[in-house]
Amino acid sequence: MDLLKKYIKRNKAPYFISVLFAILGVISNLFVYIILSKIIISLIDSSQDFYYYINKIFLILSCLVIKEVFMFLSTMISHKTAYQIIRDIRKSLMEKLFNMPLGDILNESTGKLKDIIVNQVDNTETTLAHMIPEMTANLVGPIILFIYMLILDYRLSLISLIPLVIGGFFMAGPMKRMKVKFPQAVKIGQDMNNSVVEYINGIEVIKTFNQGEKSYRKYRDNVYKKANYYYDWMGENTRDYAISMSIAPVGILTIIPFGLYFCMNGSLDGGVFLTLIILSFGTIQNIMRVMTFEDDIGRMSTIFEEIKNILCARELSHNNANLDIKNHNIEMKNVDFSYEKDKQVLNNININIEEGSVNALVGESGSGKSTIAKLISGFWDVDSGSISIGNVNIKDMSLEKLSTIISYVAQDNFLFDMSIKDNIRIGNKNASDEEIIEVCKKSACHDFIMKLSDGYDTRVGEAGKHLSGGEKQRISIARAMLKDAPIVILDEATSYIDPENEALIQDAISELVKGKTLIIIAHRLKTIIDVDNIFLIKNGELACKGSHEKLLKESKDYHDLWVTALKGEKDA
Repeated sequence: MDLLKKYIKRNKAPYFISVLFAILGVISNLFVYIILSKIIISLIDSSQDFYYYINKIFLILSCLVIKEVFMFLSTMISHKTAYQIIRDIRKSLMEKLFNMPLGDILNESTGKLKDIIVNQVDNTETTLAHMIPEMTANLVGPIILFIYMLILDYRLSLISLIPLVIGGFFMAGPMKRMKVKFPQAVKIGQDMNNSVVEYINGIEVIKTFNQGEKSYRKYRDNVYKKANYYYDWMGENTRDYAISMSIAPVGILTIIPFGLYFCMNGSLDGGVFLTLIILSFGTIQNIMRVMTFEDDIGRMSTIFEEIKNILCARELSHNNANLDIKNHNIEMKNVDFSYEKDKQVLNNININIEEGSVNALVGESGSGKSTIAKLISGFWDVDSGSISIGNVNIKDMSLEKLSTIISYVAQDNFLFDMSIKDNIRIGNKNASDEEIIEVCKKSACHDFIMKLSDGYDTRVGEAGKHLSGGEKQRISIARAMLKDAPIVILDEATSYIDPENEALIQDAISELVKGKTLIIIAHRLKTIIDVDNIFLIKNGELACKGSHEKLLKESKDYHDLWVTALKGEKDA
């Protein structure tokens, strides 16, 4: 809960005001009990006239109105503060994700991350808004009232606490179980979310292979698992809750017999006795409200533990130094890397790429060529060795600085659910419509965009679902071109392009990367025969490097790869 305290501390001023108003509201309500006790005593004594009672009733109504005003102000301030805290939490989570290694993010399920950032954080709002001010007020108010009761008669006041202590004893069981049960409940809920996301994302495959019943069964099983878990959990708590909620509120049952005894032996005044009976209702009622926050406290503890796990995850090791990069030569020196311990992916990679050159990384699937591209882009940190741009270690650059230097187009291109124009403008937020159209023409996008109903204003749908794979890829290439970064990395970016458009894009890339450093990860070797340097990666090591002609003559590995590629295209 230290993380929760940190966020509350940032907003302590509004919370203090909210708590103050809540306390004043509770105290205003407690005055109702005091006034009622005076009315009852006066009725028994017949010592007051009609106007006295009218005055007291007016005071009660005034206290109730004042209470509602204070509670309204308290709730309004606390809800506003709670939403500010939620905003800050989500901002911290998104900033953290940006600074985490890409692999760590990909290892987490989409459903789990969505559940934490959206659902779980949302679930804290009501508790943040009500728990602190109301729990504090419902503790402070009864304490003040109890002190007044002690002044009237300390014996009955202490006796009135006996049922509350017994009720609290039985409430301890559910509180202990909450610490164990709720984290598991969150995990079961995340499993259910994952099955929903998997079912929706894989609906095409499910329909194609007639797996609807199997996939639905998985979702249904997770739903039943969650329902049964909560049913069993609540079943375990029912007895303790019932006993606690039945015993705790009945302090009057202990006050009356002892009070009658004290009155009969002359040690207690009858008016004080009646006053204590009425005041005990006010004390117990407010403390019972505090006990209702027991579930919320356990829930908050689990949720903030999930949030803390993300915020405390490892980050990419990048400094924020404002360094002057004089050129864009790239050097990988003695680089080792592994996604998992004891599973080496790259071993002692040494690569030098000159500014303005066109380079290709080739190799069999899983050889490590895409990993090299991602390491240069700063998506992961190397295990050992270094990567530098312009003789500056990329770890000494901020992620923001590194992102301005490199344009990266991946195999799997993601488009946001907005217009084509806005998706491309991500590359350069200040780009004009004319500049966007120009890069689209050069990346073979313009013609198919103009055939769409709304042209460049056409919304692409979630993850670009309204476009084909090739269309999404061309838009991603246009976005990278618009960014105009000095280093461009194309990670098999032409894999979905048809032969006709591939030729157009190859010409466009040749034109647009003049003066830039280009790195291509290619599965079609014929598309990279004219590059300056080819780096063949084999089993995580640099097998050879050189031009296409040189490697054909000097490298058996490259020659075999080339022959295999030609045979594959011929068979296709």
